[in-house]
Amino acid sequence: MRKKKINNEMIFGGFILSIYIMWAVLWLLMNGFDYTPSSIISHELFKPFSHDYFLGTDINGRSLFKVLSVGLIYTVGISLLISSSACLIGIIIGYLSAIKIKFVSEIMDMFTNLIFIFPSILLAILVMSFSGQSFTGLVLCLIFTSWPGYARIARGETMRVLNLGYVESARAIGVSEFRLFYKSILPSIVPVISIHFVLGISGVIISEASLGFLGLGASEYSWGAILAMAKLVLLEAPHVVIVTSLLMTGLIISLNLFGDGLRDYLDPKLKGKGK
Repeated sequence: MRKKKINNEMIFGGFILSIYIMWAVLWLLMNGFDYTPSSIISHELFKPFSHDYFLGTDINGRSLFKVLSVGLIYTVGISLLISSSACLIGIIIGYLSAIKIKFVSEIMDMFTNLIFIFPSILLAILVMSFSGQSFTGLVLCLIFTSWPGYARIARGETMRVLNLGYVESARAIGVSEFRLFYKSILPSIVPVISIHFVLGISGVIISEASLGFLGLGASEYSWGAILAMAKLVLLEAPHVVIVTSLLMTGLIISLNLFGDGLRDYLDPKLKGKGK
């Protein structure tokens, strides 16, 4: 059996991603989850590397490095929560749809078509406009727009595995549906879903930042909210926009590179497709 080789996209994307992970872990170990950067209004809009501020300060006189660090924890945390929840819901609904439970299949098709006809970010803006700014509302809103993608993949993979000979034989001798799902179908779904999961996290980061930029986010430390604040002082302190944009871009690019590399690694036949 030919040994799979880790590609350059995985190495480069994983290297950048590991820097963000180390940054987040070290910050949590040193400051915990509930750290709040102090504000000294006389220190507003200091430039980087001045007055002991590594990345300068924001409009409220807070260390930009500390604000972005809290924002990183918030962004990564909420993205993982939303993507994990959407992934779990998508797998369950995709599986139930594939084994021909009619009403589940109809509901899935309806929501999937709705999400794919209308851009998910527009739906999210619409829902958030009605529900208002809240962490729970934001999470539920982004889960609602994220799970259909996972469900489509789970349904396709489930239908493929159900047609395999050994699965049909297992069903013929009375193996329970739960045991089949746990032992045969789930292991087949996980590799494909994991690719969509990594790429989906970057999509959630963009959606959350977009809502934060529009004033519909759930935290002042959302990188989108920081960008919205920074545009007010773009001419006076361009470093706030530049640094925040570069950090967000780096995280998204690393996730996309790692996800693309992972797809090529798990199934080289798909290399070059979907780009």
